Amino acid sequence: MALAPDPRDISDKAAREATEWFVRLGNPAITDEDRRAYERWLAADRAHADAMEEVRGLWDRLEEPAALLAAEQEIRISGAGTQARSFWRPIAIAATIVLAAAAALVWRDQGLIDRMFADYATAPGERRELLLADGSHIYLDGDTALVQSFTASSRAITMLRGRAWFDVSPDPSRPFLVHADPLETRVLGTAFGVDRDSGSVTVEHGSVAVSAGQGEEARLTGSERVSLVGGRLSAPEKIELDVALGWRRGLIILDSAPLGVVIDELSHMAPGRIIVSDAELRKLTLSGVFQADDPDAVIEAMRTALGLKTLSVPGFATLVYR
Repeated sequence: MALAPDPRDISDKAAREATEWFVRLGNPAITDEDRRAYERWLAADRAHADAMEEVRGLWDRLEEPAALLAAEQEIRISGAGTQARSFWRPIAIAATIVLAAAAALVWRDQGLIDRMFADYATAPGERRELLLADGSHIYLDGDTALVQSFTASSRAITMLRGRAWFDVSPDPSRPFLVHADPLETRVLGTAFGVDRDSGSVTVEHGSVAVSAGQGEEARLTGSERVSLVGGRLSAPEKIELDVALGWRRGLIILDSAPLGVVIDELSHMAPGRIIVSDAELRKLTLSGVFQADDPDAVIEAMRTALGLKTLSVPGFATLVYR
């Protein structure tokens, strides 16, 4: 399907209404009056037809996983006798609907399963501050999941996904460890951030020892960061804390950031998956300072500064293309 209409020329109101109509038209219980109302809405403004074309275009790109799942369920019951197929078909159809809905939910929200198994978690767009029993503070950015394991002799946090900032209460008898596979950060008392997704540790003050499971270890002090590059630890580098830990203050600070990094930031800011149509687009860079609770501003900057287009089903997915 040609993606001729530019979303910038389609009002937000038309886009929202088109999404609502797309869902209603897919409901088997839709009435004739509903269909007539849709035709009237469609004829009222050319922008309505453009908005529907955009929504359908995105859905065409998202329905393949559900279709494959439905086909797999149909194959599993094929080959049985006619009576058996007759008996199992309604159950198989119901199971397919449930599985397809679950698959779509997990596809839309990649962190859902990690958060289900976490002791502490935040959804995309949510931020949370914790006070642990030992007096340590943790600040969780959006789409983050942690598991806590405290004993009489040790304190350990395992990061399943996302990024978090730690202000550790000193206790020489109980080292504090943060596992963010494959990184392990060991401290006694300090403040630092760990980004599991990008594989980096940033120290605000104090000192930490970071290892990557290959016998190598880096020691960091205030305003230093180490990153995992090609499976190896980089040398510690001096950084601007206001930029590197801006997310903790509710700011997303991008300095010639590749589009891939921008997409990662958006995954923390709002629910829904971001799809880039061409891998080459990920090499484009973007600069700017944005509020962490305003993902639309980042998407608008991608349009205006990079000349990109976007097509969205709100809360589900956004396609980025040129």
